[in-house]
Order: sequence, then C-alpha cells, then structure tokens
Amino acid sequence: MLEIKVSKVIDKENEQIIRFRSDDVTVIQMPIEYIHKVMALTEHSPEIFRLESSARNYDRLTVKEQLKFYRKWYNSDLDIDNILRQFELEAFKKMRLGKCSDEITQRMSYIHALMSDRTCVLAVNPLYNATVDNIHLFHKAIDQMKRMGKAVMVVTHSTEDAFVISQDIMKLNDQGIKSVETEEMSDEPQSALNRMKAKSEDKTIFVDLEDIEYLESSDGKVYINISREKFVIEGNLTEAEQKLKDYGFYRCHRSYIVNLKKVKEIINWSKNTYSVVIDNPDKTKIPLSRTKYNEIQELLVLR
Repeated sequence: MLEIKVSKVIDKENEQIIRFRSDDVTVIQMPIEYIHKVMALTEHSPEIFRLESSARNYDRLTVKEQLKFYRKWYNSDLDIDNILRQFELEAFKKMRLGKCSDEITQRMSYIHALMSDRTCVLAVNPLYNATVDNIHLFHKAIDQMKRMGKAVMVVTHSTEDAFVISQDIMKLNDQGIKSVETEEMSDEPQSALNRMKAKSEDKTIFVDLEDIEYLESSDGKVYINISREKFVIEGNLTEAEQKLKDYGFYRCHRSYIVNLKKVKEIINWSKNTYSVVIDNPDKTKIPLSRTKYNEIQELLVLR
C-alpha cells in the first residue's frame, strides 16, 4: 500500500489520496484519532515500516547488540560503528536498552527505520518530546532514507512539530487534506481568503475560518483553537470579534468567541450557569454568559 484514501481516515466521502513519495518527505498534521486510523490502515502493509518513538526494544540487549540484530534481521549493509557515530551513540553502545533514556530510545527508533528493508516509512509523531539533538538527528535520518530511495511520510498532531520537519506541510481534518499556507507563500490579500493570520513557531500561517472552533483570551493573548491545538493571533478579543462577526462567530463570554457552526449543544447546569459544547472529540465546554443565553439560542436556530 503506497497510498491512503482520505475517505477511510475521516469516514466521509472524499476522493483525495495521500501518497508516499520517494522524491520528498510528506508531512501531515492531523488530529490524534486520525493518526490512529492511518496506523490501522497501514498496519499490515508489507511495504511500510512504522517509526514510533515509543516503540519497545529488547531491554536486555545493549545498544550495539540491538543494532547488530537489526543489521542481521534486515540484511542491511549499513556499518554499525558508523551508525553509532552518526547518531552519537558511541558512549552508550554497551548500555542495556532497558536502562537507556527516552532520548536514546528515540534515536534507536530512527535507526530502526533506517535499517529496515521496507520501501516506505510512516513516522508517527517522531519529534514527540524530542531534544534539540534528536531533532537534528531525525533530519539526518530523513536525508539518509531519501538517499536510500525510501518514501517517508510524517504524521503528527502538532503543527509546530510539522514545521520543524518541513516548510511545506499539509493538514488533514474532517473536510479533507490541504496545504497549510504561510505568509511567504501567499500572494493574495488576507481579506479575500476568509482566513486569519496566526503564529506557529516562527511562521505566520493562514488559518481557514471554517476550521476554527473557538477563540479565547488568556494571559493577555488571544488564541484560536483548532483540533486540540492553539495558535496566537495579534490584537485583542474585541478586535477579533469585529473581524469575525460576519462569518458566523459569536462572543459568548467576555473571554470566548465560538464558531456557531462548531456548536453541538447548550448545557444548562443550573439557573444561571451555562456552557457551549463544541462539536469536537473532546466535547470542549465553553462558558456561556447568562445574558447571552437567549441570543445564542436564536442564532443557532437560524443557522
């Protein structure tokens, strides 16, 4: 299997295809539940190796013994001593894997993918809790895999991690898969795009308004929330309210603006206590001011 049908991941009709490419690394940000779907869909493919940072090794083997095992199992021609130097493991080569740190275990997962005889590599959250050193080593591993002709696909729940791996990333949500446009890539006025500028790492990205679940003000900053991720935007919540009021967003609380299209229900906890429930996997509950209760009900009926 060298391609994945988007419809199988999002459980909706969709004609898009996600393909493994040998000419470049494919990096896709997606919710955790979609990552699990992708893992299940590719689990039994004889062509795909799944790189997971938390994958277990043989705890009683040393680092070098484990690498020798990989080399023999996959009939790899990679030199063990060179691999130890390349991944900065010479000082740990005699250490049993059961006593190795998470940092070393993560490096071993990169090497495992490199030495595998599979033609495709599916890297699942490969930078989760990664140190700066491991981020550099993962890039080295990717470059070497590409030189070996392996097709590498990275799936991660973190947009920031995705941008650390590549400047060109895609996002998968319930509407399908699309490229994430950055400020450098855009040559159209933002007002014509129905998008909002946000910050991810050192990148300015454009977020489609339809993807935003809600905005919140916290510690003097305004955050937009999309599929368990938060991104900072410029300005205050009142300014955001003015920009978004004609696009189906509603200021339900002094610290929150919700996308009415993402509202699943209103809960009345007591006489004067209400919450807006967002239609996402976590069923996020947003405070609803008592004075806003009737108005938001009317707006939801009209939608």
